[in-house]
Amino acid sequence: MKKLILAVLSLAIISCEKYSEGLNTDPNNFTDAPAELIIGQANLSWVLMTEGEASRMCGIFTDQYTGFSNQFTSYNTYEVNSGDFDGIWSNNYTGGISQTRIIQEKAAESGNTSLLGVSQIVEAVMAAELAALFGDVPYSESAQPVDFPHPSYDPQSNVLNAAQELLSQGIDNVGNLRVADFYGSPVFEANSAQWAEVGHTLKARYYLLAKDYARAREEALLGISSRERSLMANHTDVEGQRNLYYQFGIEQRGGYLTATRSNLRKLINLSDISTDRVLFTPGEESRYAVYFQGNELNYNEGGYFAQEASYPIVDWFENQFILAEAELRLGNEDEARDVFNEVRRELSSIYNDDFPEVEIGGNTLLRVILEEKYITMIGSPQIFHDTRRTNNLIGIPIKNSIATSIPQRFLYPEVEINTNQSFPGVVGLFQKTQVNQ
Repeated sequence: MKKLILAVLSLAIISCEKYSEGLNTDPNNFTDAPAELIIGQANLSWVLMTEGEASRMCGIFTDQYTGFSNQFTSYNTYEVNSGDFDGIWSNNYTGGISQTRIIQEKAAESGNTSLLGVSQIVEAVMAAELAALFGDVPYSESAQPVDFPHPSYDPQSNVLNAAQELLSQGIDNVGNLRVADFYGSPVFEANSAQWAEVGHTLKARYYLLAKDYARAREEALLGISSRERSLMANHTDVEGQRNLYYQFGIEQRGGYLTATRSNLRKLINLSDISTDRVLFTPGEESRYAVYFQGNELNYNEGGYFAQEASYPIVDWFENQFILAEAELRLGNEDEARDVFNEVRRELSSIYNDDFPEVEIGGNTLLRVILEEKYITMIGSPQIFHDTRRTNNLIGIPIKNSIATSIPQRFLYPEVEINTNQSFPGVVGLFQKTQVNQ
């Protein structure tokens, strides 16, 4: 039986008691645990990838946030080095993929098809995000240290295709399981989210990333069907279970990350004369108050980054933005506009304010869909993916005076350069990945 080494590195900050009971937290001491417990660690890695360090870096690169202090000042002008990405890389492999492989073996042995399906969905998203962020990455030989101590790098498109296949298998295996009832609680919010719908939205996400708009549309139509079925990270006021932005901005690194002069803050600040929003939206006054307090992120009760605020991992809004863009790119302008206006109605309900619907079409509609996605999905790594995929269609400012674009990828980490003999060589921050060339 395979051994399990707990990836306690950064996962400790979001540990959940249910998923740590009976597990050895000494990384130098090998042990084993039931697959039903290990899935919790993989889920935590997914949350950390979406809400943690990668989210902050993507938000800085796309000018949703401002790096304002210490090394984050350098990040703000894209001055990063390989070591800055060690944690993101290790989390996805050690805390994510290696754990899901163990779960899949155990689930297959016990005939637990439901657990097998959930682990396949989790592995697929961890692999696809690695490929989206870094380009070519180890996958087919990854998490097999005995057979492949120096795993080779697979082309980005191959990893994305493998993730699509794994998502399809996972969807077939989970059936109509609710996340809260099967291998999701307490990491994810106990709402009406269903694993299959989440899986379809993930497939739509990665078809969009690959510019396969027809299949992105097909999957989005099967994806998350209501806001109540969104997959949300669950947070409480208990130490270690608080919102990750709150932990970073209040408990760990106060002042490092702000919204000072950020493009997103300007877009929704109606009193800012430099605001250049394509679609004027009176309701931004209410949304601004939820996102920000002056130049700071809003960590107070009711704020988007409050300690108990749940955080979207894969949500209805993302599904609808994918569907709207795909419909438009396929020539279905009326359908695209209907989907977009449904999003605006939902925002009006959330913020109890005015988010006018539109009658526009063509390139202007595409611009406002992407602009609204940029604002609504604050902090999501998907905004970084969109910006590179669309060649920065919405005009996010470049924050380094000698750069000609925003960064096009994350740098391969120092830990990989130093230990993997199959490492293909350093690739620059501004070199486009395969799918964006």
